[in-house]
Amino acid sequence: MTISLEQVHPLIGNKFQLETSNGIIHLELVEAEERPRRGLPEIFRTPLLLIFAGSSSQPLAQDNYFVEHPALGRHIWTVAPTLADHSKGQYQRPHEDGGTCVYYQVIFN
Repeated sequence: MTISLEQVHPLIGNKFQLETSNGIIHLELVEAEERPRRGLPEIFRTPLLLIFAGSSSQPLAQDNYFVEHPALGRHIWTVAPTLADHSKGQYQRPHEDGGTCVYYQVIFN
């Protein structure tokens, strides 16, 4: 299944379940956007960037994880930590558990 912006954009604010070696954790999808093609031939998809927020009490290393959401099913995605985007106020966002939000990215090329 190819993931598209049209599929994930309505899911912003939803929780996604990740299987980790320490058990199940949930990340919230906070952003979804297509990235510039920059001369990429038309036979390739437009790059898609997903940004997730999670709790600093359960940090994740960059790795491949099973990611599940009822609308998308279960997939293996490469999830990587990323910095908060100060221009979007992400550094000020508290996590629902009272801690700090940490951010992760998934890129589809």
